[in-house]
Amino acid sequence: MLASHIFNGYIGSHLCYHLSREGILDLFKDKDTLNKSEINDANFSGTRLENVRLIIDYAVKFGMFHEDDEQYRLTELGSDIEKNIGFFTWAVGGYGNFLRNFTDISKEKEMTMSSMIDGANVALGSRQANKQFMWDIIIEELSSLQTRSFADLGCGAAGALIDICRKFDGVTGTGIDISTKAIDSARINIEKNNLKGRIEVVNQNVLDAIDSPYLIDKFSRVDTVLSFMMMHDLFNIKDPVEILKKLQSTFPNAKTFIIADTFLSEEKSLKIDTPIFTYGFEYVHHFMKIKIFHKEQYLRFFSAAGFSVERVTYLNVPNTYLFVLHRDFA
Repeated sequence: MLASHIFNGYIGSHLCYHLSREGILDLFKDKDTLNKSEINDANFSGTRLENVRLIIDYAVKFGMFHEDDEQYRLTELGSDIEKNIGFFTWAVGGYGNFLRNFTDISKEKEMTMSSMIDGANVALGSRQANKQFMWDIIIEELSSLQTRSFADLGCGAAGALIDICRKFDGVTGTGIDISTKAIDSARINIEKNNLKGRIEVVNQNVLDAIDSPYLIDKFSRVDTVLSFMMMHDLFNIKDPVEILKKLQSTFPNAKTFIIADTFLSEEKSLKIDTPIFTYGFEYVHHFMKIKIFHKEQYLRFFSAAGFSVERVTYLNVPNTYLFVLHRDFA
Protein backbone atom coordinates (compact mmCIF):
# COMPACT_ATOMS: atom_id res chain seq x y z
CA MET A 1 0.00 0.00 0.00
CA LEU A 2 1.47 3.36 -1.07
CA ALA A 3 0.51 7.00 -0.54
CA SER A 4 -0.47 7.14 -4.23
CA HIS A 5 -3.11 4.44 -3.64
CA ILE A 6 -4.67 6.48 -0.84
CA PHE A 7 -4.60 9.73 -2.79
CA ASN A 8 -5.92 8.29 -6.05
CA GLY A 9 -8.61 6.42 -4.13
CA TYR A 10 -9.78 9.68 -2.57
CA ILE A 11 -10.06 11.37 -5.98
CA GLY A 12 -11.67 8.31 -7.54
CA SER A 13 -14.24 8.05 -4.74
CA HIS A 14 -15.50 11.54 -5.52
CA LEU A 15 -15.63 10.73 -9.22
CA CYS A 16 -17.74 7.64 -8.43
CA TYR A 17 -20.09 9.74 -6.32
CA HIS A 18 -20.71 12.15 -9.20
CA LEU A 19 -21.23 9.30 -11.68
CA SER A 20 -24.17 8.28 -9.52
CA ARG A 21 -25.37 11.72 -8.45
CA GLU A 22 -25.63 13.01 -12.02
CA GLY A 23 -27.44 9.90 -13.24
CA ILE A 24 -24.63 8.71 -15.50
CA LEU A 25 -24.53 5.17 -14.14
CA ASP A 26 -28.32 5.00 -14.54
CA LEU A 27 -27.79 5.28 -18.30
CA PHE A 28 -25.93 1.95 -18.18
CA LYS A 29 -28.79 0.18 -16.41
CA ASP A 30 -29.00 -3.47 -17.51
CA LYS A 31 -26.31 -2.97 -20.16
CA ASP A 32 -22.55 -2.52 -20.46
CA THR A 33 -22.47 0.00 -23.32
CA LEU A 34 -23.84 3.49 -23.85
CA ASN A 35 -24.19 5.13 -27.24
CA LYS A 36 -22.95 8.71 -27.16
CA SER A 37 -26.25 9.86 -28.67
CA GLU A 38 -28.05 8.61 -25.55
CA ILE A 39 -26.36 11.29 -23.47
CA ASN A 40 -28.06 13.98 -25.54
CA ASP A 41 -31.33 12.05 -25.47
CA ALA A 42 -31.25 11.98 -21.65
CA ASN A 43 -32.39 15.64 -21.57
CA PHE A 44 -29.68 16.93 -19.27
CA SER A 45 -29.88 20.73 -18.99
CA GLY A 46 -27.15 22.84 -20.58
CA THR A 47 -24.87 23.27 -17.57
CA ARG A 48 -25.57 19.79 -16.30
CA LEU A 49 -24.85 18.29 -19.72
CA GLU A 50 -21.48 20.04 -19.72
CA ASN A 51 -20.71 18.62 -16.27
CA VAL A 52 -21.83 15.15 -17.35
CA ARG A 53 -19.41 15.23 -20.26
CA LEU A 54 -16.56 16.40 -18.01
CA ILE A 55 -17.27 13.61 -15.52
CA ILE A 56 -17.40 10.99 -18.28
CA ASP A 57 -14.11 12.25 -19.74
CA TYR A 58 -12.38 11.67 -16.43
CA ALA A 59 -14.10 8.32 -15.88
CA VAL A 60 -12.44 7.26 -19.14
CA LYS A 61 -9.08 8.52 -17.86
CA PHE A 62 -9.59 6.61 -14.61
CA GLY A 63 -10.27 3.40 -16.54
CA MET A 64 -13.92 3.13 -15.54
CA PHE A 65 -15.21 3.49 -19.11
CA HIS A 66 -13.66 2.57 -22.46
CA GLU A 67 -14.41 5.05 -25.26
CA ASP A 68 -14.55 4.61 -29.02
CA ASP A 69 -16.05 6.81 -31.74
CA GLU A 70 -19.67 5.85 -31.05
CA GLN A 71 -20.01 4.58 -27.51
CA TYR A 72 -18.75 4.15 -23.97
CA ARG A 73 -18.34 0.70 -22.44
CA LEU A 74 -18.10 -0.20 -18.78
CA THR A 75 -14.72 -1.74 -18.00
CA GLU A 76 -14.26 -4.41 -15.34
CA LEU A 77 -13.49 -1.58 -12.91
CA GLY A 78 -16.56 0.34 -14.07
CA SER A 79 -18.82 -2.67 -13.55
CA ASP A 80 -17.42 -3.18 -10.06
CA ILE A 81 -18.03 0.49 -9.23
CA GLU A 82 -21.59 0.26 -10.54
CA LYS A 83 -22.18 -2.75 -8.27
CA ASN A 84 -20.71 -0.99 -5.21
CA ILE A 85 -21.93 2.56 -5.88
CA GLY A 86 -23.98 2.72 -2.69
CA PHE A 87 -20.83 2.77 -0.58
CA PHE A 88 -19.55 5.84 -2.45
CA THR A 89 -22.89 7.64 -2.07
CA TRP A 90 -22.83 6.81 1.65
CA ALA A 91 -19.22 7.89 2.24
CA VAL A 92 -18.78 10.91 -0.04
CA GLY A 93 -22.35 12.21 -0.18
CA GLY A 94 -23.42 11.27 3.32
CA TYR A 95 -20.30 11.67 5.43
CA GLY A 96 -17.92 13.62 3.18
CA ASN A 97 -18.42 16.94 4.96
CA PHE A 98 -18.08 15.27 8.36
CA LEU A 99 -14.89 13.44 7.34
CA ARG A 100 -13.31 16.72 6.25
CA ASN A 101 -14.47 18.87 9.15
CA PHE A 102 -15.19 16.80 12.26
CA THR A 103 -12.33 18.46 14.16
CA ASP A 104 -14.24 21.76 13.85
CA ILE A 105 -17.14 20.50 15.96
CA SER A 106 -17.47 22.84 18.93
CA LYS A 107 -20.07 24.97 20.67
CA GLU A 108 -18.02 28.07 19.99
CA LYS A 109 -18.11 27.52 16.23
CA GLU A 110 -21.75 26.39 16.34
CA MET A 111 -20.77 23.29 14.40
CA THR A 112 -22.58 20.09 15.28
CA MET A 113 -22.17 16.54 14.12
CA SER A 114 -25.68 16.42 12.66
CA SER A 115 -25.07 19.59 10.64
CA MET A 116 -22.12 17.90 8.93
CA ILE A 117 -23.93 14.70 7.96
CA ASP A 118 -26.26 14.51 4.95
CA GLY A 119 -28.94 12.12 6.19
CA ALA A 120 -30.60 11.86 2.78
CA ASN A 121 -27.38 10.68 1.12
CA VAL A 122 -26.62 8.30 3.98
CA ALA A 123 -30.08 6.82 3.44
CA LEU A 124 -29.71 6.74 -0.35
CA GLY A 125 -26.30 5.07 -0.23
CA SER A 126 -27.54 2.52 2.28
CA ARG A 127 -30.55 1.81 0.09
CA GLN A 128 -28.39 1.40 -3.03
CA ALA A 129 -26.17 -1.09 -1.21
CA ASN A 130 -29.17 -2.87 0.32
CA LYS A 131 -30.80 -3.42 -3.06
CA GLN A 132 -27.59 -4.64 -4.65
CA PHE A 133 -26.42 -7.05 -1.97
CA MET A 134 -29.13 -7.99 0.50
CA TRP A 135 -32.64 -7.00 -0.52
CA ASP A 136 -33.57 -10.36 -2.06
CA ILE A 137 -32.68 -12.04 1.23
CA ILE A 138 -34.82 -9.59 3.21
CA ILE A 139 -37.79 -9.96 0.85
CA GLU A 140 -37.53 -13.75 1.14
CA GLU A 141 -37.75 -13.44 4.92
CA LEU A 142 -40.78 -11.14 4.71
CA SER A 143 -42.46 -13.53 2.26
CA SER A 144 -42.37 -16.24 4.90
CA LEU A 145 -44.27 -14.04 7.37
CA GLN A 146 -47.91 -12.96 7.40
CA THR A 147 -47.05 -9.31 7.84
CA ARG A 148 -49.91 -6.82 7.63
CA SER A 149 -48.37 -3.75 9.25
CA PHE A 150 -44.67 -3.09 9.72
CA ALA A 151 -42.45 -0.35 11.09
CA ASP A 152 -39.08 0.64 9.65
CA LEU A 153 -36.73 2.16 12.23
CA GLY A 154 -34.37 4.65 10.60
CA CYS A 155 -36.43 4.58 7.41
CA GLY A 156 -34.33 7.16 5.57
CA ALA A 157 -35.90 8.23 2.29
CA ALA A 158 -38.54 5.45 2.50
CA GLY A 159 -36.93 3.15 -0.07
CA ALA A 160 -37.60 0.00 1.94
CA LEU A 161 -41.11 1.10 2.90
CA ILE A 162 -42.01 1.72 -0.73
CA ASP A 163 -40.48 -1.50 -2.06
CA ILE A 164 -42.21 -3.65 0.56
CA CYS A 165 -45.62 -2.04 0.07
CA ARG A 166 -45.33 -2.44 -3.70
CA LYS A 167 -44.27 -6.06 -3.31
CA PHE A 168 -46.97 -7.12 -0.82
CA ASP A 169 -50.59 -6.10 -1.48
CA GLY A 170 -52.47 -4.55 1.41
CA VAL A 171 -49.47 -4.22 3.71
CA THR A 172 -49.08 -0.86 5.46
CA GLY A 173 -45.86 0.68 6.71
CA THR A 174 -44.73 3.32 9.17
CA GLY A 175 -41.27 4.82 9.00
CA ILE A 176 -39.48 6.74 11.70
CA ASP A 177 -36.23 8.66 11.31
CA ILE A 178 -34.43 11.34 13.30
CA SER A 179 -33.13 13.06 10.13
CA THR A 180 -35.41 15.86 8.92
CA LYS A 181 -33.75 15.83 5.50
CA ALA A 182 -34.31 12.10 5.11
CA ILE A 183 -37.99 12.40 6.12
CA ASP A 184 -38.51 15.27 3.67
CA SER A 185 -37.12 13.05 0.90
CA ALA A 186 -39.27 10.16 2.12
CA ARG A 187 -42.50 12.16 1.85
CA ILE A 188 -41.64 13.19 -1.71
CA ASN A 189 -40.86 9.58 -2.68
CA ILE A 190 -44.05 8.24 -1.08
CA GLU A 191 -46.17 10.74 -2.98
CA LYS A 192 -44.38 9.97 -6.27
CA ASN A 193 -45.24 6.31 -5.78
CA ASN A 194 -48.90 7.00 -4.89
CA LEU A 195 -48.57 5.30 -1.51
CA LYS A 196 -49.70 8.06 0.86
CA GLY A 197 -52.63 5.93 1.97
CA ARG A 198 -50.42 3.01 2.97
CA ILE A 199 -47.21 4.59 4.23
CA GLU A 200 -46.65 7.23 6.88
CA VAL A 201 -43.31 8.60 8.05
CA VAL A 202 -42.49 10.39 11.30
CA ASN A 203 -39.56 12.69 12.05
CA GLN A 204 -38.69 11.58 15.57
CA ASN A 205 -36.32 9.56 17.72
CA VAL A 206 -37.87 6.11 18.00
CA LEU A 207 -37.00 5.99 21.70
CA ASP A 208 -39.29 8.97 22.31
CA ALA A 209 -42.21 7.55 20.34
CA ILE A 210 -43.75 5.96 23.42
CA ASP A 211 -44.50 9.48 24.68
CA SER A 212 -46.83 10.26 21.75
CA PRO A 213 -50.47 9.08 22.14
CA TYR A 214 -50.91 9.07 18.35
CA LEU A 215 -47.86 6.89 17.80
CA ILE A 216 -48.73 4.60 20.70
CA ASP A 217 -51.98 3.77 18.92
CA LYS A 218 -50.33 3.42 15.52
CA PHE A 219 -47.46 1.29 16.74
CA SER A 220 -49.82 -1.01 18.64
CA ARG A 221 -50.99 -2.29 15.23
CA VAL A 222 -47.49 -3.17 14.02
CA ASP A 223 -46.75 -6.90 13.79
CA THR A 224 -43.22 -6.72 12.32
CA VAL A 225 -40.38 -4.32 13.12
CA LEU A 226 -37.50 -3.74 10.70
CA SER A 227 -34.17 -2.11 11.51
CA PHE A 228 -31.51 -1.78 8.84
CA MET A 229 -28.05 -0.58 9.92
CA MET A 230 -29.07 1.58 12.86
CA MET A 231 -29.24 -0.67 15.91
CA HIS A 232 -25.62 0.16 16.78
CA ASP A 233 -26.67 3.82 17.08
CA LEU A 234 -29.44 2.96 19.52
CA PHE A 235 -27.14 0.66 21.49
CA ASN A 236 -24.85 3.64 22.14
CA ILE A 237 -27.62 5.64 23.81
CA LYS A 238 -28.39 3.24 26.66
CA ASP A 239 -27.69 -0.32 27.70
CA PRO A 240 -28.49 -2.48 24.63
CA VAL A 241 -30.82 -4.79 26.56
CA GLU A 242 -32.73 -1.77 27.87
CA ILE A 243 -33.03 -0.47 24.31
CA LEU A 244 -34.44 -3.77 23.06
CA LYS A 245 -36.97 -3.89 25.90
CA LYS A 246 -37.94 -0.28 25.15
CA LEU A 247 -38.61 -1.26 21.53
CA GLN A 248 -40.72 -4.17 22.73
CA SER A 249 -42.87 -1.79 24.79
CA THR A 250 -43.05 0.69 21.89
CA PHE A 251 -44.35 -2.07 19.59
CA PRO A 252 -46.34 -4.17 22.09
CA ASN A 253 -47.90 -6.52 19.55
CA ALA A 254 -44.93 -7.04 17.23
CA LYS A 255 -43.98 -10.72 17.18
CA THR A 256 -41.10 -10.47 14.72
CA PHE A 257 -38.10 -8.15 14.67
CA ILE A 258 -35.85 -8.24 11.59
CA ILE A 259 -32.55 -6.56 12.35
CA ALA A 260 -29.62 -6.05 9.99
CA ASP A 261 -26.39 -4.45 11.13
CA THR A 262 -22.65 -4.26 10.53
CA PHE A 263 -20.19 -5.44 13.14
CA LEU A 264 -16.63 -4.76 14.17
CA SER A 265 -14.17 -6.44 11.81
CA GLU A 266 -11.09 -8.44 12.68
CA GLU A 267 -8.95 -6.18 10.44
CA LYS A 268 -5.78 -5.03 12.19
CA SER A 269 -4.29 -2.85 9.44
CA LEU A 270 -5.25 -1.57 6.00
CA LYS A 271 -4.13 -3.78 3.13
CA ILE A 272 -4.62 -3.63 -0.63
CA ASP A 273 -7.25 -6.39 -0.37
CA THR A 274 -9.14 -4.98 2.63
CA PRO A 275 -12.86 -5.32 1.73
CA ILE A 276 -14.83 -2.28 0.66
CA PHE A 277 -16.88 -0.48 3.35
CA THR A 278 -15.05 -2.00 6.34
CA TYR A 279 -12.72 0.92 7.04
CA GLY A 280 -15.28 3.54 6.02
CA PHE A 281 -17.85 2.24 8.47
CA GLU A 282 -15.38 1.90 11.33
CA TYR A 283 -13.63 5.22 10.60
CA VAL A 284 -16.84 7.26 10.60
CA HIS A 285 -18.13 5.70 13.80
CA HIS A 286 -14.75 5.98 15.52
CA PHE A 287 -14.73 9.75 15.10
CA MET A 288 -18.42 10.01 15.92
CA LYS A 289 -17.51 8.20 19.17
CA ILE A 290 -20.07 5.49 18.44
CA LYS A 291 -19.06 2.04 19.65
CA ILE A 292 -19.31 -0.82 17.16
CA PHE A 293 -20.06 -4.25 18.58
CA HIS A 294 -19.16 -7.83 17.70
CA LYS A 295 -21.83 -10.15 16.33
CA GLU A 296 -21.62 -12.43 19.36
CA GLN A 297 -22.50 -9.49 21.63
CA TYR A 298 -25.74 -8.91 19.71
CA LEU A 299 -26.71 -12.54 20.22
CA ARG A 300 -26.25 -12.11 23.98
CA PHE A 301 -28.28 -8.87 23.98
CA PHE A 302 -31.16 -10.52 22.09
CA SER A 303 -31.25 -13.46 24.48
CA ALA A 304 -31.17 -11.22 27.57
CA ALA A 305 -34.08 -9.18 26.18
CA GLY A 306 -36.21 -12.30 25.79
CA PHE A 307 -35.98 -12.81 22.03
CA SER A 308 -35.41 -16.16 20.41
CA VAL A 309 -33.10 -16.00 17.38
CA GLU A 310 -34.70 -17.90 14.51
CA ARG A 311 -32.09 -17.20 11.81
CA VAL A 312 -28.77 -15.44 11.28
CA THR A 313 -27.87 -14.75 7.63
CA TYR A 314 -24.78 -13.16 6.06
CA LEU A 315 -25.85 -10.24 3.85
CA ASN A 316 -23.02 -10.19 1.27
CA VAL A 317 -21.50 -7.01 2.73
CA PRO A 318 -18.38 -7.35 4.93
CA ASN A 319 -19.25 -8.05 8.59
CA THR A 320 -22.98 -7.51 7.96
CA TYR A 321 -25.70 -9.93 9.09
CA LEU A 322 -29.47 -10.28 9.30
CA PHE A 323 -31.16 -11.52 12.48
CA VAL A 324 -34.75 -12.77 12.50
CA LEU A 325 -35.98 -12.52 16.08
CA HIS A 326 -39.18 -13.98 17.50
CA ARG A 327 -41.04 -12.78 20.54
CA ASP A 328 -43.23 -15.28 22.34
CA PHE A 329 -46.30 -13.80 24.05
CA ALA A 330 -47.37 -17.09 25.61
